[in-house]
Amino acid sequence: MYNVGVIGLGGIAEGYGSPTDPYSYCHVGGIQRTDMVRLAGVADLDASRLDNFKKKWGGVFPDVEYYDSSDALLASKPDIVAVCVRGPHHFPVMQDVIAAGPKAVFLEKPPTCSLAEMDEMVAAAKAKGIPITVSYSRHWAPHVMRLQELVQEGLIGEVKIVVGYVGDAFLSYASHVTDLILQFAGYCPTAVFARGSVSGEAPVGYEVEPTLDLMTIEFANGVRGLQVGAGGEHGAFYVDVLGTEGMVRAGIYIAAWARNKEGVIDLSAHNMPQDASVFKIAYEQIARHLDGGPLPDCTDANFIAVHETGFAGIESVLTGKRITLPNVNRTRKVFANG
Repeated sequence: MYNVGVIGLGGIAEGYGSPTDPYSYCHVGGIQRTDMVRLAGVADLDASRLDNFKKKWGGVFPDVEYYDSSDALLASKPDIVAVCVRGPHHFPVMQDVIAAGPKAVFLEKPPTCSLAEMDEMVAAAKAKGIPITVSYSRHWAPHVMRLQELVQEGLIGEVKIVVGYVGDAFLSYASHVTDLILQFAGYCPTAVFARGSVSGEAPVGYEVEPTLDLMTIEFANGVRGLQVGAGGEHGAFYVDVLGTEGMVRAGIYIAAWARNKEGVIDLSAHNMPQDASVFKIAYEQIARHLDGGPLPDCTDANFIAVHETGFAGIESVLTGKRITLPNVNRTRKVFANG
């Protein structure tokens, strides 16, 4: 069993769930539901957050240690560090985390506010052999992952087009669906053209994070991706995957669905899994990797592809041009505060 230390006690760390919710959409809720990792420590600069965590989760995690800084938590040497601070703080915190040398890192999205920061972070982690998994969390819905397997096995023939639905800020919000598109199209994007809007102000040293209205993604395998900056007929955070022999609809908040030329496919005959906390699934993938298994999803090259795509979309909005990957402009610093 691997010890986990969580830095930052906001909503995604513990707030979007409760000890009685079997599908808690938060890190500690997922940790609670698996016996492959244990919560060893939590850290936050705000003492009231530590107190609130103890009142809410203390009964579930009676042995957890409480720290008033990330440095103090890192000194305890957890195996896995979850970085759940706000986006602009990711890079400086990650520098300290990587220097401490955990076995793995689970980093909230957006991973960094610039591609230059990402390059430096990835190089430092690679030098120490530390895999970085980024929390494009809707990826790990069990039925979505099973549909991904079925598509790869040829359920709908050769994938041609993947359409995803949700917009808002490119890196802080829309990136969940960008990852869903790549999950089914392949993590091999080559070019992006996007439309969006920019409003508001950003702190000194940052640019405003644009909103995604529409983005097209080209892939090396010939697949085309389209991200619609709004909800579709069935809501948001899902994709329609169109193949040569049918289509699949996959998303965390909708039922799994597929059809071919003969009609709707009975997915109950294809070993569809029971629901579970996406964070439970993610932490179990990380633990299995540390036991010698494959890299977790959304790790290293895969999260890099998603982040490159998001920044290419931003670059396209700001320049009006089709942007090829990898992005040439790596110093643009966006206030991605997700």
